[in-house]
Amino acid sequence: MVFNNRVGLPLCVSALVFVTGVFATNVQAQTTPSATECEQYSELFDYGIVGENGFNYGNNSEINDNQIDGSGNTPTPVGQVDTVDLQFPPLSPTSFPSAQTGGADLSNATNIAPGSYGTISTSKQRGATPFVSFSGGGTYYIEELIFDGRDSEAQLGPGDYFIERLDLDNNSYLNIVPQGRVRLYVRDYIIGDNNIFVNSSGPVSDMLVYLYDNAYVDLGNFNEGGASNTVINFNGLIYSPFASTSVTLGNNNNYQGAILTPGTVNVGNNTSFNYSPEVQDELIDAVGCSPQASIHHLRIRHPQSIVSCYSAVVEVLACADASCSQLYTDSVAVDLTAGASGPTWQGGNVVSSSGANATLNFSNGSGVAGLQWISGGTATLSANGSSPAPAAATQCVDSSGTVATNCAVEFSTAGLIVAAADGQSTIPASFAGVDFSTTLRAVQTNTTTGACEARLSGTQAVELAVECSNPTQCQAGQSYTVNGNAIPLNDAGAALSYSTQVLNFDSTGTAQLTNNYSDVGLLRMSARINLSSSPNSNPAVNDPSLTLTGTSLNDYVVKPHTLTVQALDSAGQPTPATTATGAGYTAAGESFAAVVRSFNANGQVTPNFGNEVTPLGVSVSFDSVAYPLPSHPNADASKLVVDSPFIPSTTLQGAYVSNDVKWNEAGTVNLQAALPSDSYLGGGDAFTRPPSAIGRFYPAYFSLLTGSVTNSCSAGDFSYMGDAAALLDATIEARSVDGFRLYNYGENYNGTAVLTSVARNTPADTSTDEFISRWQATLPTTWVEGQLLIASTDATLQKRSDVAPDGPFAAMDIGLQVASEIDSRDFASAQKTLTTLSGDAVPLSNQLNMVYGRLALDNTYGPETANLPVALRAEYWNGDLFATHAADQCTGYAPSELAVVDYIDPITTSAGGAPGTLVEGSVGTSPLFWTIPTGTPAQGEFRFELDVPSFLEYPWQDADGTTFTNPRAYGGFGEYRGNVRKATEQDLTQ
Repeated sequence: MVFNNRVGLPLCVSALVFVTGVFATNVQAQTTPSATECEQYSELFDYGIVGENGFNYGNNSEINDNQIDGSGNTPTPVGQVDTVDLQFPPLSPTSFPSAQTGGADLSNATNIAPGSYGTISTSKQRGATPFVSFSGGGTYYIEELIFDGRDSEAQLGPGDYFIERLDLDNNSYLNIVPQGRVRLYVRDYIIGDNNIFVNSSGPVSDMLVYLYDNAYVDLGNFNEGGASNTVINFNGLIYSPFASTSVTLGNNNNYQGAILTPGTVNVGNNTSFNYSPEVQDELIDAVGCSPQASIHHLRIRHPQSIVSCYSAVVEVLACADASCSQLYTDSVAVDLTAGASGPTWQGGNVVSSSGANATLNFSNGSGVAGLQWISGGTATLSANGSSPAPAAATQCVDSSGTVATNCAVEFSTAGLIVAAADGQSTIPASFAGVDFSTTLRAVQTNTTTGACEARLSGTQAVELAVECSNPTQCQAGQSYTVNGNAIPLNDAGAALSYSTQVLNFDSTGTAQLTNNYSDVGLLRMSARINLSSSPNSNPAVNDPSLTLTGTSLNDYVVKPHTLTVQALDSAGQPTPATTATGAGYTAAGESFAAVVRSFNANGQVTPNFGNEVTPLGVSVSFDSVAYPLPSHPNADASKLVVDSPFIPSTTLQGAYVSNDVKWNEAGTVNLQAALPSDSYLGGGDAFTRPPSAIGRFYPAYFSLLTGSVTNSCSAGDFSYMGDAAALLDATIEARSVDGFRLYNYGENYNGTAVLTSVARNTPADTSTDEFISRWQATLPTTWVEGQLLIASTDATLQKRSDVAPDGPFAAMDIGLQVASEIDSRDFASAQKTLTTLSGDAVPLSNQLNMVYGRLALDNTYGPETANLPVALRAEYWNGDLFATHAADQCTGYAPSELAVVDYIDPITTSAGGAPGTLVEGSVGTSPLFWTIPTGTPAQGEFRFELDVPSFLEYPWQDADGTTFTNPRAYGGFGEYRGNVRKATEQDLTQ
């Protein structure tokens, strides 16, 4: 039992998983299958899901919306389980290149270049999202790819990946960025916990996964899934030529694609498979074979009546499906007959004819022929044969293409014809709201010559009616005018309502009509004239009264004048775009609803757009970036994702809607609407399809990629309060909903996020600590290509406003907050784990050890025959008192910073020594000193100070109540004399 799968299904998931065995040392990618192998693939793809050694399924499992039922090794595309025995083509390469794996281990690495690696992993670090990305464009050899942490993501650039083992944690994402073909070769296994998403939004053919002999796939449950959920878990094909392989899926998974293996396939409850004809064709193409097209049936499109001096245009369509929404485009030969001896064929695609029989040769899906019967009569159309032969019977439809007929064409020798402005041709398509010209001809056929002759002339009262052929219902409030007068609009198949118009027919029986239709669609005009009996060429004999009737030579198209794309708000109403100002629309990468809408030349909605008998396959495409300008080169068509097709809107007139459109960039994008094949109902393109601005799209969240703080004195692992020299480094990225970097979020984007840093002592600070006002760091504000790079070198905790010592704060956490952003965007809440008095923040790694410090001098005395040493030390507040700060190995000093405040005795000395750095908080190997006094006297005292950095100043006070900020001390040369002032002086160091 062989199925040719041509059944529909809602969109779900896509990927390709192949299983192979042996591999050559010189690694080659999968080769193009031979003709024989393509035949084998084609037979396999007719089934879609095959586990020849066993297919086991849980309750309520479906394929293509069909309940799976029965026992066997394939559910078939219609859900009836069957048993098959098929050939599985071999795959290349034939062995896994184990010798080429191994190398550096990487964690949370980005933009990984092709090459050989050991273990590549994601890990959750201080709230950061576990994430790795590969640049693609080459070949990778990897021992293990391990996802460690919920919400892990790997972004694979197009290329080949040889991986021994792939281990996925809960809520893991394997995406392809940018879009393109990824071939994933797995030696041992793909295993995953629950909620695994592989290539969920990409084309089914983009991910090809090859599994080797004894390899297996084992993925867990989708906790939100089931037949009612269309979120895709795994998007693709699993293929193996080896009976040792197995594929196991848990409950509630939605799988789009095929699984083909001589091994086993096991799926849990509520599994939903999408294996639509479109998916089947994509997968056949992905393995290197061409889908086989066929003719479902022939469809003959024809007028039902015509004046016999005209040819009836008969069109034959080679339909590829039952609805004729797709055409068979290869060469076709069709034998037609008109079923009587009178009619003849000519023109168009006719290659041979004999009386009522003709052969048409055509390609691209359709061919035309002219049918003539000058003497009049009724022809009955049929197809006697076709090559290739169709699968179903021939159908006939009227000239609208939507109404089934009995295949008859009535040729009348007199009547009315509505034609193009030249009076001969079919009426061309026009635009909604724009005047277009036609003619109404009252003619009779000269049965000798076959020519059309005037049946009447002069002023005549004519009844006119217009019928909506497709869409089949005319819309209230719309108008059709002829020469400025309203003509009734009639639903297809309804009894026609006419209005009388007075027209002037010239000597050829032709009246000129100026038409205007406010809406769109395929139309048919009907006309009739009641003629009373009147004398003919013999005055004694009257011609009888009669009614001339007729229709337009063809059903003609009035198409959209303007097609636009509009975004919808939460209430389902169109919302205008914004750029540098105004409210943003939605987050980049977030699904939004958009409509393709039709307007007439007066800017009014054409409500019948969207009511066509067969919904149009309208689409939207990327045109350009409207904002910011200039935009980043990465803001291109690849950022536009339309995950659900545009379907007729049930709430907005004149609109097709898609509820799942995404723009994966920041800013405002210009989208352009398109009709299928740039044609509305076969009438050609809209008059204009201007780029339509959509957005502004803003970041879904900000992500801290890396971030740390470093004490200003790294050697001593501390920072002095007020010393604006602690380091704050961070890389922040603006991201879409799916975690893509937003390159447009940069210098030309107004209102980018301004960040601020905050501090918190561990375990917590209090309001009296004044951290909110004391912590300071200068952060950049300019974003470049979606990133804010912070390299602040002036971070510090200022001293208290009253300069009173406090601390030490040995474990200060530093975090980042968003101070302002045009759309109030923020860090991902999962990253904001640092609680401070200034609010929650994203923590940076490492901590600061912040101490209140000062420099102090000791009094120094010595003989006048030697230099007088200066005793300098660093002190810090330990919570109770000032103590020597032995950790200070960073503070420098120099003789030039010493100065005499005043001489108590009239001696002369100067500072000496060399610049140096404190060692364990004291003067190191480069001492400071006062030189031996010059002149006389050589003995005496003086008071001196050291000019210190502001953060090492202190509110000193001497015994006289004098305050100063630099440390001071007394020095003396010669025998100490017990100066009376010194005897009353207070200790200056406490």
